Amino acid sequence: MFISPVQTYNPAYRGNNREVFNKSGKFLYKTTTYFFREDLNWTCLAELLGEKYKTVQKVNVLNHACSNGQEPYTLAVKLIQILGKEAKKFFPIQAKDIDFDNIESANRGRLGIKLNEMYRINHYTKNQLTTFFTLGKPANPNNDLVLIPKENIKSKVNFSQADILKDTSEKLPDNTVILCRNFWPYLTPAEREQLASNLYQNIGDNSLIITGDFDYRSNTPDLLKSRGFVEIGMNNVYIKR
Repeated sequence: MFISPVQTYNPAYRGNNREVFNKSGKFLYKTTTYFFREDLNWTCLAELLGEKYKTVQKVNVLNHACSNGQEPYTLAVKLIQILGKEAKKFFPIQAKDIDFDNIESANRGRLGIKLNEMYRINHYTKNQLTTFFTLGKPANPNNDLVLIPKENIKSKVNFSQADILKDTSEKLPDNTVILCRNFWPYLTPAEREQLASNLYQNIGDNSLIITGDFDYRSNTPDLLKSRGFVEIGMNNVYIKR
């Protein structure tokens, strides 16, 4: 199925208000996440990862604060589109969130979106949205439709509950990519200091840290740079000096 990017498409549109429900359909709270969040050029990121790890057989990709799955699916789609068969070394992405309800929602695999966002996603995937997702009817009246991940993308992401402070308190493997984006301001100052130190002390060789623009509100770049991280290749992507 080919979907043309019609006139209602708006590149600046942010479909970022997500309502989280439990398995019985009870509304729990709103969260912030959306496909192809603009603080990363996802195409450039996939190209950067492909080049950096071209001689590596396996890359461990962790996506903390994954919410209900839009971000890890975004990365998986772009890795497949840019790298083709070479993308398999990055899978499965280990997508984690401290909130059980977010993980439960992610595992249900019904991603509610607005109609404008469908055109926006299709734009960024070059008219390949339905290669990776089936369109369904939403139960939530605030959404226009639901994206249901097909097996060719669903199998590329594993969801689990986890606390990043605990996960980074032990040595991490070499060749690890950690997306820890747009949640640092929600941590206490002491937790931010702890996380930055954990990452520096325990990250393996040839590994990357990826943050987001929202994290500037808590001076996350300064925290990372003070520990010895430097940006590499593009904004919000760091390597241990």
